[in-house]
Amino acid sequence: MKRMLMAAVLVSGFVRSALGQVNLPDGFEIVEFAESDTLTWSPRINNCGEIVYVQDRLENSRVYLYDNGKIARLTEADPGRGVFGPDINDAGTVVWARGLLGQPKTWEIVMLANGQRSMLGKGDSPSINGLGHMSWEVFQSYDCNIHNDIMYFDGATVERISRSELTDQVPQINDDDWITWGRQNFCVNPWVGQILLYSEGVPVVLPAEAAQAQAPTINNLGQIAWGTNELGIELWQNGQTRILAGTDSGKNPRLNNLGDIYYIHFDGPGGTLWDGYLYRVSGGAPTIHRLTEDTVWNIDGDINDWVEVVWHWTVGPHDEHGGIRFMRRIRTGDAEFDGDIDLVDHGAFAACITGPGRVDRLCDCRFVDIDCDGDVDLHDFAQFQNAFRGE
Repeated sequence: MKRMLMAAVLVSGFVRSALGQVNLPDGFEIVEFAESDTLTWSPRINNCGEIVYVQDRLENSRVYLYDNGKIARLTEADPGRGVFGPDINDAGTVVWARGLLGQPKTWEIVMLANGQRSMLGKGDSPSINGLGHMSWEVFQSYDCNIHNDIMYFDGATVERISRSELTDQVPQINDDDWITWGRQNFCVNPWVGQILLYSEGVPVVLPAEAAQAQAPTINNLGQIAWGTNELGIELWQNGQTRILAGTDSGKNPRLNNLGDIYYIHFDGPGGTLWDGYLYRVSGGAPTIHRLTEDTVWNIDGDINDWVEVVWHWTVGPHDEHGGIRFMRRIRTGDAEFDGDIDLVDHGAFAACITGPGRVDRLCDCRFVDIDCDGDVDLHDFAQFQNAFRGE
């Protein structure tokens, strides 16, 4: 297969204990929340800016929802039974797995929609799309590999779409019900990995340059990206795979529906710290932004279509102290982010007025909540009026 290298510009500016190499995209800022000494991890974000994540030690962990500065606990502690891998779609439906630590046959999928909880069956690592359809993995057995079935839920019924004697794990689903996952063989040394796609009723292996392909992500453009141990981020679309230049040794990518990618890379003295990066294709030629450079580990996260990025950080690989970092758009009253505040933004502001008092699910209206207090009221209008420039 012919492989094309996509040119990228490495640019570098915040974050606690910043060392001066980070350069956030224009119009963004980083805020932190959920700092804890008992683990905080696995954040996922939707296009409303709502973030789900897990906090507390594994055997007593709980799912939380961050909505425009407000944090709500979605599950109660159940001694010995943890929660894992939450996901959320734009409708606000949340899914997660729960079960006894170290006993994957006890893990089951829980869905929270419109205030109602449903049990969908055994499984782990759920992914939900905009239709409320899902995919997850179900543990079967293990030796040197972990044998999982890959499942598909169409909103009504659950179907097994793959079974392997290798390690199938962490499926991801898009709005066309395309499902991708990684398949690794840990019974050989060095281990090897493949990326699979289920889109025409049967799984197929995607072409990959790297021998250790892993952790794929998918968007509604039909793009699939994955990390490698050798080459960086690989991107597949329309039957072709290319390596994204400048992403050397990139891991655990997450795509949005514009083709932007959040990923992590080993940096720091001697390559001992993970940092977050953004490969951004919107707005012209691709650029790479380094989002962090400090003395903690910045690890897995997610990205939405507003190019807002969320990830978790921890003091180190064996330390439970950490929290969530959120790179969000700076709120100026420019609701369409075209560089001015005009009559279009005035119309958006008028449509979003809530009056004083925090409300849930501001979604796109959060961008005219200029003082970030969870409502759109006269305090926001005063700041909007001062910035208004007319047509």
